Amino acid sequence: MAMRVVILGSGVVGVASAWYLNQAGHEVTVIDREPGAALETSAANAGQISPGYAAPWAAPG
Repeated sequence: MAMRVVILGSGVVGVASAWYLNQAGHEVTVIDREPGAALETSAANAGQISPGYAAPWAAPG
């Protein structure tokens, strides 16, 4: 049964989710406040967690 799905945000996760849902036969609408995809967090890797920036996690012992 196909569903109508709305995804908020056209970053990497939003666009990938929309693609997979569309491939599964669902009607997908992506809404973002920017005019194009991946123009905020995904554009600058702002959502990235890097062990190099967290000394206690990256340090031995």
